[in-house]
Amino acid sequence: MKPFKAMILAAGLATRLRPLTHSRPKVLIPVQNRPLLYWLVEFLYSAGAKEVIVNGYHLSDKLVDSVKKGAFPIPVHVRVEEVLLGTGGGIRNVADFWDEHPFVVVNGDILTSIDLKEVWLKHKNSGAMATLVLKDEPRFNRVEVDENGRILSFTGGPGKHLAFTGIQVLNPEILAAIPTHVPMSIIDCYLQLISESKKVMAHIVKNQYWRELGSLEGYLQVHQELFNLAKTPLQGLQTSKNPIVHESARLGCQGRLEGMVCIGQECELDTDVVIEESVIWDQVRVGTGCTIRNSIVGDGVVVTESLAGVAIGTEGRVELNPGRE
Repeated sequence: MKPFKAMILAAGLATRLRPLTHSRPKVLIPVQNRPLLYWLVEFLYSAGAKEVIVNGYHLSDKLVDSVKKGAFPIPVHVRVEEVLLGTGGGIRNVADFWDEHPFVVVNGDILTSIDLKEVWLKHKNSGAMATLVLKDEPRFNRVEVDENGRILSFTGGPGKHLAFTGIQVLNPEILAAIPTHVPMSIIDCYLQLISESKKVMAHIVKNQYWRELGSLEGYLQVHQELFNLAKTPLQGLQTSKNPIVHESARLGCQGRLEGMVCIGQECELDTDVVIEESVIWDQVRVGTGCTIRNSIVGDGVVVTESLAGVAIGTEGRVELNPGRE
């Protein structure tokens, strides 16, 4: 297969991850102390991507700065949107980036090891305008597919439906169906193509790793799941049952780290601190005797009391509900 270009959709407001995303855009949330963006670029690179573009809007200055400082295996560019253009409008807004070959677009809030090479080749040979990767994920099952693999609708309802993973391969001709500088969902574009009897195809995967990190509960659950896996689903992700502590973090004496624990850069934990089943972002200060359990602590938070089952940032906190994702 030919090397392809790819896009990471990352311009959204990430409201489901607030208050954590008051300090960084969703695509920069840390997964085992490494921004999600880095995992996504390596996923695309390993599948054959030669160049990646990321769209930005919310806290776009931080995204631009991170990309400038990043060490990526392929060129990575940022296109900042002056107004939110939606998934379709965002793809159209980088029309000058694409070449004549099929290209890949992925959502900026997923972690996956799906065989993207197989998807690209199937798309190339199908004659479809677009190929969407689907899987059975009951929380998100909305896409109806016929017996030939053609997508019929995205509205759910009775019968068998599947979930759109946010991974798609598109022909450059599709850009003509998206208006310039107009907010639009790529799903609306697909519905228009379907109404015109154009081929919008499904590539259905089973038993391939895919997780959505767009909610507070889902984000914490992914970390806990990785900690307990026997084998890593993605090269570089740690699955051994050991805490992940950045080398710049300072841990006070007589403290304990229990179960899944990730502690970020320049954190300071005073004496007698207990961290259990929690993710601590960067530059967090935890006072003497505090216990943090089943929680996410965002950048720059100063913890002066014990926490349990919360996501806390410098601009507020949210109670976590293990049953909600």
